[in-house]
Amino acid sequence: MFKKEVSKIQPTNLSQQAISTVIASEIEITGDIKGTNTIRIDGKVTGNITIDSGIILGENAYVDGSLNSKTIIIYGTLKGNLTCDELQLRSTGKVEGDLNVKSLEVEIGGKYNGKVNMSANHKIIESNLEKV
Repeated sequence: MFKKEVSKIQPTNLSQQAISTVIASEIEITGDIKGTNTIRIDGKVTGNITIDSGIILGENAYVDGSLNSKTIIIYGTLKGNLTCDELQLRSTGKVEGDLNVKSLEVEIGGKYNGKVNMSANHKIIESNLEKV
């Protein structure tokens, strides 16, 4: 009689997916990064990052550049704009830049300074890498 309809949209559990690349906390990279599989960044990157499946910024991560992916989880710091379908800004996460997202989750303590655009019309930039 009182049946609640369950949403069919489930958030992506990126933390349970295989991570193909890790940039450790003592690593600094200058330049753009492009790829298809999930990446976890714990170090410092100065450049734009475009990954098809997902990006995780660890608590010690600092990125000065834009992020573009299907799913992004931020525990660390981003100084730049981002575009994704699903953004999870964790309590330790900080973003200084504009967010172009379809869905947004911000834990208490998560911080961002910029504009939020939640239009369903934006397109994720494909990395156009050859798949081997």
